[in-house]
Amino acid sequence: MAKIIAPNVQYNGLSASVNFINGIGLTNDPHLIEWFENQGYTIEDDEAEVDKAAEAAKKEVEKQLKALRKKATELGIEGVADKDSDTLTAEIAVAEQK
Repeated sequence: MAKIIAPNVQYNGLSASVNFINGIGLTNDPHLIEWFENQGYTIEDDEAEVDKAAEAAKKEVEKQLKALRKKATELGIEGVADKDSDTLTAEIAVAEQK
């Protein structure tokens, strides 16, 4: 979660879909963070939150890949351990249409 600090520390309101109270808003949206930074706002990233979100995303990707490999194996697709998720998804789609 990034803390966005407005140039006016007394600002209360909504800017670019981020709610500010006493000049402070919070967002995870990288596009908004970049936009606010370009507009002169101060950005404070909580590295622990960023690391936690990255780890959760990595685990989800691994979980999805494991499920694709399992399904591909069940369909008789060979070499599943060496294939990425896009390749497996395409090969599964072909195998299911046979």
